Amino acid sequence: MEDRYNLKDLEGAVCIVTGANSGIGKATAKGLARLGARLVMVCRNQERGRDAQAEIQAVAERARPSHTDTVDLHLADLGVQEEVFSLGETLRAEYDRLDVLVNNAGVLLGSREETPDGIEKTFAVNHLAPFLLTHLLLPLLKETAGRTGEARVVTVSSEAHRSVSLNFDDLNAESGYNALRAYGQSKLANILFTHELARRLRDTGVTANCVHPGVVATNLWRGSDWFSRLARLFTWFYKDPEDGASGVLYLASSEDLDGVTGQYFDGTEAVNPSPDAYDEKAAARLWRESLDFLGLEVPAEEDDTVEGSP
Repeated sequence: MEDRYNLKDLEGAVCIVTGANSGIGKATAKGLARLGARLVMVCRNQERGRDAQAEIQAVAERARPSHTDTVDLHLADLGVQEEVFSLGETLRAEYDRLDVLVNNAGVLLGSREETPDGIEKTFAVNHLAPFLLTHLLLPLLKETAGRTGEARVVTVSSEAHRSVSLNFDDLNAESGYNALRAYGQSKLANILFTHELARRLRDTGVTANCVHPGVVATNLWRGSDWFSRLARLFTWFYKDPEDGASGVLYLASSEDLDGVTGQYFDGTEAVNPSPDAYDEKAAARLWRESLDFLGLEVPAEEDDTVEGSP
């Protein structure tokens, strides 16, 4: 893949991948480790995280024998705002650069669940968590871009966004829960967030793009017994995680995408998302609503930037 897609040598770069212990996240982490990056895994479960860390570290050392202890593990439940805030503080303190942030972690739930913060879990994990983590790490991303010329934010979205519109009157899904609608709205939110983030980060050197990895055989389907049973009927149709990760790796490290921002990709091909994803007013409103869900405020003089204090 490196030759075909002009992937960079990431020696010295720091790359963070959320949900890196399985599926697309783990496959992406392995790919970045092969390219020489210092890999930072963010996982919820310590045991599964440790197992994946050892596996990814072995991949890194096979690719580059000198790369011992180049895979780090940080634990956080991304559905809990306090843990995301703590994670952001820890990462800012521990690393002096951040070249790539891959917002990969996500859930698909068959029934409505609330986080400890009282937020519907699909929206909280799939949208608010990457929104908040990106917000917390922006100073580090911008500093890195200032030194090296570029840093990248890659968010994993889905073609499921095409089936829905955002219901701003019920983002918390309190008036009725439909699993596919909730998931689709969270993936549409990913694209709107990416467009707004790219707009706000223009001329900073930090790019923001999102990607549909394809229909991939991952643990995502385990969030619903009904979907899990249905998914097993179509296993022949799915990509394996390595194939699904190819688009994420391309966005994270291809020289072809230097300076490219605010785009939606299906795998490695830039495509047009749904018309709703181009709604600039909706993107700006989602940004404000997200800050409200997270209890954040942006000073009035900085209302059209991301310089606000989280």
